[in-house]
Amino acid sequence: MFLIAGVSPKTKILDNNPRLCPVCGLARAYFKRVDHFFNLFFIPILRVKKGEPFIMCDRCEKTVHEFKEEYSHRQDRQNIQCNNCGKDLYQDFKYCPYCGKHIS
Repeated sequence: MFLIAGVSPKTKILDNNPRLCPVCGLARAYFKRVDHFFNLFFIPILRVKKGEPFIMCDRCEKTVHEFKEEYSHRQDRQNIQCNNCGKDLYQDFKYCPYCGKHIS
């Protein structure tokens, strides 16, 4: 008889409300947490370690820790308008988070 066991990480989305990503400009950043689970035959049985919450973009896969300066100074930047839908955007956005069109 043999036993297959181990510890593996599992990412959990804590809040389903998307936030604007400071890098790509899309509303695809979510609060997440990485928990580590004890697995028995590849089935998570028991949470071993509870991770710290963080914000991560699903599109560019950057975390807030990777763009601290850009994220914290977001309020100081000038706004522009999308040529397609007319919504206010930040100057460094490459795509409109409302309509998805490329900002020219």
